[in-house]
Amino acid sequence: MRCYTQAIALEPSADSYAKRSAAYLKLNNHLDAVADATESTKLEPSAKAFKRMGLGCFALQEFESARAAFTSALELDAPAAREMKRWIRKCDAEIASECEGAAMATTPAPQAAPSASTSSAPAAAAAPAAAPAAPAPLVPEKIRHEWYQTQTHTVVSILARNVPKDAVEVSFEETKALVAVDIPDMPKYELCLHLFAKVLASECKLSVGTAKIELKLKKKVAGKWDTLEGDGSGDATDFNTATDDAPRSVYSGSRRNWDAIDTDLKKKEEEEKPEGEEALNKLFRDIYSKADEGTRRAMNKSFQTSGGTVLSTNWGEVKEKDYEKERTAPDGQEWKKWG
Repeated sequence: MRCYTQAIALEPSADSYAKRSAAYLKLNNHLDAVADATESTKLEPSAKAFKRMGLGCFALQEFESARAAFTSALELDAPAAREMKRWIRKCDAEIASECEGAAMATTPAPQAAPSASTSSAPAAAAAPAAAPAAPAPLVPEKIRHEWYQTQTHTVVSILARNVPKDAVEVSFEETKALVAVDIPDMPKYELCLHLFAKVLASECKLSVGTAKIELKLKKKVAGKWDTLEGDGSGDATDFNTATDDAPRSVYSGSRRNWDAIDTDLKKKEEEEKPEGEEALNKLFRDIYSKADEGTRRAMNKSFQTSGGTVLSTNWGEVKEKDYEKERTAPDGQEWKKWG
Protein backbone atom coordinates (compact mmCIF):
# COMPACT_ATOMS: atom_id res chain seq x y z
CA MET A 1 0.00 0.00 0.00
CA ARG A 2 2.76 2.44 0.95
CA CYS A 3 4.61 1.78 -2.32
CA TYR A 4 1.47 2.42 -4.40
CA THR A 5 0.90 5.67 -2.52
CA GLN A 6 4.49 6.77 -3.18
CA ALA A 7 4.19 5.85 -6.85
CA ILE A 8 0.99 7.88 -7.17
CA ALA A 9 2.60 10.84 -5.43
CA LEU A 10 5.54 10.76 -7.88
CA GLU A 11 3.54 10.14 -11.05
CA PRO A 12 -0.20 9.44 -10.89
CA SER A 13 -1.23 6.74 -13.36
CA ALA A 14 -4.36 4.71 -14.05
CA ASP A 15 -2.52 1.47 -13.28
CA SER A 16 -1.24 2.68 -9.89
CA TYR A 17 -4.69 3.83 -8.83
CA ALA A 18 -6.23 0.54 -9.99
CA LYS A 19 -3.68 -1.53 -8.07
CA ARG A 20 -4.11 0.50 -4.88
CA SER A 21 -7.87 0.10 -5.29
CA ALA A 22 -7.40 -3.68 -5.32
CA ALA A 23 -5.31 -3.44 -2.14
CA TYR A 24 -8.02 -1.39 -0.43
CA LEU A 25 -10.61 -4.04 -1.39
CA LYS A 26 -8.47 -6.71 0.30
CA LEU A 27 -8.46 -4.57 3.45
CA ASN A 28 -12.27 -4.06 3.28
CA ASN A 29 -11.70 -0.32 2.87
CA HIS A 30 -14.39 0.01 0.24
CA LEU A 31 -14.74 3.79 0.25
CA ASP A 32 -11.08 4.34 -0.66
CA ALA A 33 -11.22 1.44 -3.12
CA VAL A 34 -14.07 3.12 -5.00
CA ALA A 35 -12.28 6.50 -4.90
CA ASP A 36 -9.07 5.05 -6.40
CA ALA A 37 -10.93 3.04 -9.04
CA THR A 38 -12.79 6.20 -10.05
CA GLU A 39 -9.51 8.12 -10.41
CA SER A 40 -8.13 5.27 -12.52
CA THR A 41 -11.08 5.37 -14.92
CA LYS A 42 -10.72 9.14 -15.26
CA LEU A 43 -7.10 8.75 -16.39
CA GLU A 44 -7.67 5.68 -18.58
CA PRO A 45 -10.93 3.68 -18.61
CA SER A 46 -10.24 -0.02 -18.10
CA ALA A 47 -12.28 -3.10 -17.31
CA LYS A 48 -10.30 -3.94 -14.16
CA ALA A 49 -10.79 -0.44 -12.71
CA PHE A 50 -14.54 -0.50 -13.41
CA LYS A 51 -14.77 -3.99 -11.91
CA ARG A 52 -13.05 -2.84 -8.70
CA MET A 53 -15.31 0.19 -8.59
CA GLY A 54 -18.29 -2.14 -8.88
CA LEU A 55 -17.04 -4.45 -6.11
CA GLY A 56 -16.54 -1.50 -3.78
CA CYS A 57 -19.94 0.01 -4.54
CA PHE A 58 -21.64 -3.37 -4.09
CA ALA A 59 -20.03 -3.80 -0.66
CA LEU A 60 -21.22 -0.29 0.24
CA GLN A 61 -24.75 -1.23 -0.89
CA GLU A 62 -24.66 1.32 -3.71
CA PHE A 63 -26.16 -1.25 -6.05
CA GLU A 64 -27.17 1.11 -8.86
CA SER A 65 -23.63 2.55 -9.03
CA ALA A 66 -22.20 -0.97 -8.86
CA ARG A 67 -24.39 -2.07 -11.77
CA ALA A 68 -23.25 0.86 -13.89
CA ALA A 69 -19.60 0.04 -13.15
CA PHE A 70 -19.98 -3.66 -13.98
CA THR A 71 -21.78 -2.73 -17.21
CA SER A 72 -18.84 -0.51 -18.21
CA ALA A 73 -16.42 -3.35 -17.42
CA LEU A 74 -18.51 -5.70 -19.56
CA GLU A 75 -18.33 -3.31 -22.51
CA LEU A 76 -14.53 -3.06 -22.24
CA ASP A 77 -13.69 -6.73 -21.66
CA ALA A 78 -15.65 -9.33 -23.64
CA PRO A 79 -13.72 -12.38 -22.24
CA ALA A 80 -14.93 -11.46 -18.75
CA ALA A 81 -18.55 -11.19 -19.90
CA ARG A 82 -19.79 -14.16 -17.89
CA GLU A 83 -18.40 -12.87 -14.60
CA MET A 84 -19.65 -9.32 -15.20
CA LYS A 85 -23.13 -10.56 -16.19
CA ARG A 86 -23.26 -12.52 -12.94
CA TRP A 87 -22.41 -9.39 -10.93
CA ILE A 88 -25.01 -7.38 -12.87
CA ARG A 89 -27.64 -10.00 -11.98
CA LYS A 90 -26.67 -9.67 -8.33
CA CYS A 91 -27.08 -5.90 -8.52
CA ASP A 92 -30.48 -6.31 -10.18
CA ALA A 93 -31.57 -8.66 -7.41
CA GLU A 94 -30.52 -6.22 -4.68
CA ILE A 95 -32.13 -3.24 -6.45
CA ALA A 96 -35.35 -5.22 -6.84
CA SER A 97 -35.21 -6.14 -3.15
CA GLU A 98 -34.82 -2.47 -2.19
CA CYS A 99 -37.78 -1.54 -4.36
CA GLU A 100 -39.94 -4.26 -2.80
CA GLY A 101 -39.00 -3.11 0.69
CA ALA A 102 -39.78 0.51 -0.12
CA ALA A 103 -43.07 -0.45 -1.75
CA MET A 104 -44.10 -2.38 1.37
CA ALA A 105 -43.15 0.60 3.52
CA THR A 106 -45.30 3.00 1.51
CA THR A 107 -48.34 0.81 0.68
CA PRO A 108 -51.51 2.29 2.20
CA ALA A 109 -53.76 0.13 4.37
CA PRO A 110 -56.52 -1.69 2.45
CA GLN A 111 -59.91 0.01 2.46
CA ALA A 112 -62.88 -1.61 4.19
CA ALA A 113 -65.38 -3.42 1.99
CA PRO A 114 -68.50 -1.33 1.15
CA SER A 115 -71.69 -2.03 3.07
CA ALA A 116 -74.83 -3.39 1.42
CA SER A 117 -76.51 0.04 1.38
CA THR A 118 -73.46 1.56 -0.27
CA SER A 119 -73.23 -1.13 -2.95
CA SER A 120 -76.83 -0.55 -3.95
CA ALA A 121 -76.28 3.19 -4.58
CA PRO A 122 -76.61 4.40 -8.16
CA ALA A 123 -73.50 4.05 -10.28
CA ALA A 124 -73.50 7.80 -10.92
CA ALA A 125 -72.72 8.40 -7.25
CA ALA A 126 -69.51 6.36 -7.39
CA ALA A 127 -66.16 8.10 -7.59
CA PRO A 128 -64.88 8.57 -11.16
CA ALA A 129 -62.66 5.69 -12.28
CA ALA A 130 -60.25 8.02 -14.03
CA ALA A 131 -59.46 10.09 -10.92
CA PRO A 132 -55.69 10.46 -10.42
CA ALA A 133 -54.20 8.28 -7.70
CA ALA A 134 -52.93 10.10 -4.63
CA PRO A 135 -49.21 9.75 -3.81
CA ALA A 136 -48.41 6.86 -1.51
CA PRO A 137 -48.25 8.16 2.07
CA LEU A 138 -45.09 8.12 4.11
CA VAL A 139 -45.77 5.70 6.97
CA PRO A 140 -43.13 6.37 9.66
CA GLU A 141 -43.60 3.12 11.56
CA LYS A 142 -42.98 1.08 8.40
CA ILE A 143 -39.77 2.83 7.30
CA ARG A 144 -36.75 0.74 8.20
CA HIS A 145 -33.09 1.66 8.43
CA GLU A 146 -29.91 -0.37 8.03
CA TRP A 147 -26.26 0.33 8.72
CA TYR A 148 -22.79 -0.86 7.82
CA GLN A 149 -19.32 0.35 8.66
CA THR A 150 -15.80 0.70 7.36
CA GLN A 151 -12.59 1.47 9.22
CA THR A 152 -13.30 5.21 9.17
CA HIS A 153 -17.07 5.63 8.67
CA THR A 154 -20.44 4.35 9.82
CA VAL A 155 -23.15 4.61 7.17
CA VAL A 156 -26.86 4.56 8.00
CA SER A 157 -29.37 3.99 5.18
CA ILE A 158 -33.01 5.01 5.72
CA LEU A 159 -35.04 3.11 3.13
CA ALA A 160 -37.56 5.74 2.06
CA ARG A 161 -37.98 6.30 -1.67
CA ASN A 162 -38.54 9.51 -3.65
CA VAL A 163 -38.22 11.84 -0.68
CA PRO A 164 -37.64 15.49 -1.70
CA LYS A 165 -34.26 16.79 -0.56
CA ASP A 166 -35.75 19.96 0.91
CA ALA A 167 -38.03 17.85 3.13
CA VAL A 168 -35.09 16.29 5.00
CA GLU A 169 -33.39 17.94 7.97
CA VAL A 170 -30.42 16.45 9.77
CA SER A 171 -28.47 17.34 12.89
CA PHE A 172 -25.10 15.78 13.70
CA GLU A 173 -23.63 15.86 17.19
CA GLU A 174 -20.63 14.10 18.71
CA THR A 175 -22.70 11.21 20.08
CA LYS A 176 -26.04 11.65 18.32
CA ALA A 177 -27.61 11.97 14.86
CA LEU A 178 -31.16 13.22 14.30
CA VAL A 179 -33.05 12.98 10.99
CA ALA A 180 -36.49 14.45 10.32
CA VAL A 181 -38.56 14.08 7.15
CA ASP A 182 -41.41 16.57 6.97
CA ILE A 183 -43.65 16.34 3.87
CA PRO A 184 -46.87 18.39 3.81
CA ASP A 185 -50.06 16.36 4.42
CA MET A 186 -48.05 13.34 5.52
CA PRO A 187 -47.01 12.05 8.97
CA LYS A 188 -43.63 13.37 10.10
CA TYR A 189 -40.82 10.83 10.29
CA GLU A 190 -38.03 11.20 12.86
CA LEU A 191 -35.05 9.02 13.65
CA CYS A 192 -32.81 9.82 16.62
CA LEU A 193 -29.68 7.69 16.93
CA HIS A 194 -27.64 7.71 20.13
CA LEU A 195 -24.35 6.43 18.76
CA PHE A 196 -22.07 3.68 20.04
CA ALA A 197 -18.98 5.91 19.88
CA LYS A 198 -18.10 9.50 19.09
CA VAL A 199 -18.07 10.98 15.60
CA LEU A 200 -16.67 14.14 14.02
CA ALA A 201 -19.88 16.10 13.53
CA SER A 202 -18.31 18.62 11.13
CA GLU A 203 -17.27 15.80 8.75
CA CYS A 204 -20.55 13.87 8.76
CA LYS A 205 -22.61 14.07 5.57
CA LEU A 206 -26.19 13.61 4.37
CA SER A 207 -27.23 12.39 0.92
CA VAL A 208 -30.78 11.97 -0.38
CA GLY A 209 -31.31 9.64 -3.34
CA THR A 210 -34.29 8.12 -5.10
CA ALA A 211 -34.05 4.87 -3.12
CA LYS A 212 -32.86 5.99 0.31
CA ILE A 213 -31.58 8.68 2.66
CA GLU A 214 -28.01 8.09 3.72
CA LEU A 215 -26.03 9.37 6.72
CA LYS A 216 -22.26 9.08 6.43
CA LEU A 217 -20.79 9.41 9.92
CA LYS A 218 -17.03 10.01 10.28
CA LYS A 219 -15.67 8.07 13.25
CA LYS A 220 -13.59 10.07 15.71
CA VAL A 221 -11.48 7.00 16.37
CA ALA A 222 -11.02 4.59 13.47
CA GLY A 223 -12.00 1.01 14.12
CA LYS A 224 -14.94 -1.33 14.46
CA TRP A 225 -18.10 -0.52 16.43
CA ASP A 226 -19.82 -3.39 18.23
CA THR A 227 -23.27 -1.89 17.57
CA LEU A 228 -24.77 1.20 15.96
CA GLU A 229 -26.28 2.70 19.09
CA GLY A 230 -25.01 3.24 22.61
CA ASP A 231 -24.08 5.99 25.02
CA GLY A 232 -21.23 7.38 22.90
CA SER A 233 -18.49 5.98 25.12
CA GLY A 234 -17.85 2.77 23.19
CA ASP A 235 -14.31 1.79 22.19
CA ALA A 236 -13.53 1.03 18.56
CA THR A 237 -11.66 -2.24 18.13
CA ASP A 238 -9.23 -3.43 15.46
CA PHE A 239 -11.27 -3.93 12.30
CA ASN A 240 -9.22 -6.96 11.26
CA THR A 241 -9.57 -8.80 14.55
CA ALA A 242 -11.84 -11.82 14.19
CA THR A 243 -14.43 -12.09 16.96
CA ASP A 244 -15.51 -15.64 16.12
CA ASP A 245 -14.68 -18.56 13.89
CA ALA A 246 -17.56 -17.98 11.49
CA PRO A 247 -16.48 -17.02 7.97
CA ARG A 248 -17.12 -13.38 7.05
CA SER A 249 -19.22 -12.72 3.96
CA VAL A 250 -17.55 -10.70 1.20
CA TYR A 251 -20.91 -9.12 0.35
CA SER A 252 -21.09 -6.46 3.07
CA GLY A 253 -24.62 -5.72 4.19
CA SER A 254 -26.36 -8.18 1.88
CA ARG A 255 -28.67 -10.73 3.46
CA ARG A 256 -28.83 -12.97 0.43
CA ASN A 257 -27.25 -16.44 0.22
CA TRP A 258 -25.03 -15.66 -2.75
CA ASP A 259 -23.23 -19.02 -2.58
CA ALA A 260 -26.46 -20.77 -3.54
CA ILE A 261 -27.28 -18.11 -6.13
CA ASP A 262 -23.79 -18.40 -7.68
CA THR A 263 -24.23 -22.17 -7.96
CA ASP A 264 -27.61 -21.71 -9.63
CA LEU A 265 -26.26 -19.11 -12.07
CA LYS A 266 -23.34 -21.32 -13.06
CA LYS A 267 -25.73 -24.21 -13.68
CA LYS A 268 -27.92 -22.02 -15.89
CA GLU A 269 -24.88 -20.74 -17.81
CA GLU A 270 -23.73 -24.30 -18.45
CA GLU A 271 -27.19 -25.21 -19.74
CA GLU A 272 -27.25 -22.27 -22.15
CA LYS A 273 -26.65 -23.38 -25.74
CA PRO A 274 -24.32 -20.96 -27.54
CA GLU A 275 -24.84 -20.25 -31.21
CA GLY A 276 -22.73 -19.33 -34.22
CA GLU A 277 -19.11 -18.36 -33.60
CA GLU A 278 -19.54 -18.61 -29.84
CA ALA A 279 -20.62 -22.25 -30.19
CA LEU A 280 -17.58 -23.02 -32.36
CA ASN A 281 -15.21 -21.37 -29.88
CA LYS A 282 -16.81 -23.32 -27.04
CA LEU A 283 -16.28 -26.57 -28.95
CA PHE A 284 -12.58 -25.79 -29.44
CA ARG A 285 -12.20 -24.81 -25.78
CA ASP A 286 -13.81 -28.07 -24.64
CA ILE A 287 -11.57 -30.12 -26.92
CA TYR A 288 -8.45 -28.28 -25.75
CA SER A 289 -9.32 -28.52 -22.03
CA LYS A 290 -9.88 -32.30 -22.21
CA ALA A 291 -6.97 -33.09 -24.57
CA ASP A 292 -3.59 -34.62 -23.70
CA GLU A 293 -0.30 -32.74 -24.08
CA GLY A 294 0.36 -34.00 -27.63
CA THR A 295 -3.07 -32.92 -28.87
CA ARG A 296 -2.63 -29.47 -27.34
CA ARG A 297 0.79 -29.06 -28.99
CA ALA A 298 -0.70 -30.07 -32.33
CA MET A 299 -3.55 -27.60 -32.00
CA ASN A 300 -1.24 -24.74 -30.98
CA LYS A 301 1.34 -25.31 -33.72
CA SER A 302 -1.10 -25.93 -36.56
CA PHE A 303 -3.27 -22.94 -35.74
CA GLN A 304 -0.44 -20.46 -35.11
CA THR A 305 1.91 -21.38 -37.95
CA SER A 306 -0.88 -21.67 -40.52
CA GLY A 307 -2.16 -18.20 -39.75
CA GLY A 308 -5.38 -19.57 -38.32
CA THR A 309 -6.35 -21.62 -41.40
CA VAL A 310 -5.58 -25.11 -39.99
CA LEU A 311 -6.47 -26.70 -36.64
CA SER A 312 -5.24 -30.26 -36.24
CA THR A 313 -5.21 -32.57 -33.22
CA ASN A 314 -2.73 -35.11 -34.68
CA TRP A 315 0.73 -34.31 -33.31
CA GLY A 316 2.33 -37.12 -35.29
CA GLU A 317 1.30 -35.32 -38.47
CA VAL A 318 1.76 -31.74 -37.32
CA LYS A 319 5.28 -32.02 -35.91
CA GLU A 320 6.76 -32.75 -39.38
CA LYS A 321 4.82 -30.07 -41.26
CA ASP A 322 5.84 -26.52 -42.04
CA TYR A 323 2.54 -24.70 -42.41
CA GLU A 324 4.24 -21.37 -43.03
CA LYS A 325 5.57 -22.67 -46.37
CA GLU A 326 2.47 -24.62 -47.33
CA ARG A 327 -0.21 -22.11 -46.47
CA THR A 328 -2.07 -20.39 -49.27
CA ALA A 329 -3.97 -17.12 -49.18
CA PRO A 330 -7.71 -16.92 -49.97
CA ASP A 331 -8.68 -16.06 -53.55
CA GLY A 332 -7.80 -12.49 -54.45
CA GLN A 333 -5.31 -12.12 -51.56
CA GLU A 334 -1.68 -12.88 -50.92
CA TRP A 335 0.47 -13.64 -47.88
CA LYS A 336 2.88 -10.87 -47.07
CA LYS A 337 5.51 -10.62 -44.35
CA TRP A 338 6.18 -7.31 -42.65
CA GLY A 339 9.31 -6.21 -40.86
